[in-house]
Amino acid sequence: MSKNREFSLYDIEEFLKEAGAERINEKAVINLEKELENTVKELINEAHLYANYAGRSKLIKEEDVKLVSKRRYVPTKKQRISAKIRNNESNKIMLGMNL
Repeated sequence: MSKNREFSLYDIEEFLKEAGAERINEKAVINLEKELENTVKELINEAHLYANYAGRSKLIKEEDVKLVSKRRYVPTKKQRISAKIRNNESNKIMLGMNL
């Protein structure tokens, strides 16, 4: 019995190639599809909670999804350090200082 896929395996493979993968295992693509599906379902459920709180039980708006995305995104230590370095470099450039 075949599963009705939420995401095209071809599209997932293309995402992986865009991310730099040269060769891709079929099981990896299928596993990523499952993870994407679960993540999207979680996001939708959380967005629905925000919509309900706003008095909209049948309408999920863009702002609900944005709230979920902001709440769920936690940058890694490496990303925080990288952002701090970029900010410092930008500030030096704006102040006319050479790096």
